[in-house]
Parts: sequence; structure tokens; C-alpha cells
Amino acid sequence: MADSKTNKPAEKKTGKSGGNRFVAYFTRTGKGLAAFFAGMKAETKRIMWPDRKRLVQSTATVLAIIVIAGVILFAVDSLLGGVLSAVGFYTPAAPAETTATTVATETSATEPAVAEVAETTAAAASSETTAAN
Repeated sequence: MADSKTNKPAEKKTGKSGGNRFVAYFTRTGKGLAAFFAGMKAETKRIMWPDRKRLVQSTATVLAIIVIAGVILFAVDSLLGGVLSAVGFYTPAAPAETTATTVATETSATEPAVAEVAETTAAAASSETTAAN
């Protein structure tokens, strides 16, 4: 169907505005990704890969450096830990005393148990105040 005034084919109108833009976006993105991977493949072909002898030599060098660095770090850590322990930096504080209390589960023994807990709590409080002074 040609337009009668311009002799150009009539454009199809889509019901959605921007429907062609959606397709165009993904087409451009796909072309860009294809170009990226084509370039990556070309670059990979230009890489000069090492031969087996050179690869083993480089791997051994890297592993030796890692072991030497580990030994040095262990020695420094042990030395500093020993110095700090000797100075007293790592000495733990004295543990706080704890008192155990028992509570009776029977209803007839509830009153004596409450008195026992109260006495134990009072004794612990008085010992803490004397220790603090």
C-alpha cells in the first residue's frame, strides 16, 4: 500500500510507542557484545604463551617467595607475641568469684530457701564491698 501523495510505502504503526526502540536497543547491544568478543578472541591469539620450562620455573619462583614471606611473618609474629607477653600486655585479669545459690522446688520448703538466698546474697555483697575497699 503506497501513500497516494508521496508514492512511498506506508509505515506500519505499532500500538506501542517506542516498540522499535526496544528492539533497536537490544540489536545495538548484541552487536556491541559480538564486537567485544571478536576483539577478545583476536587479542588471545596474539598472546605469547610461555613454554613448559618457563612456566614451571615461574611457578616455583612464586611458591618460594610465598613460603619465605610466610616464614618471615611467622617469626615476626612470634617475636612480637613473646615480647608483649613478657611485658605483661597479654596477662588476663583475675576471674570474678561467683556464688552458687540453691532454690527449693517444693512449696513447703520455699520460705527457708528464700532466707538462704537472701543470706548468701548479703554475704556476697559484703565481701565485694570489703574487697573493693
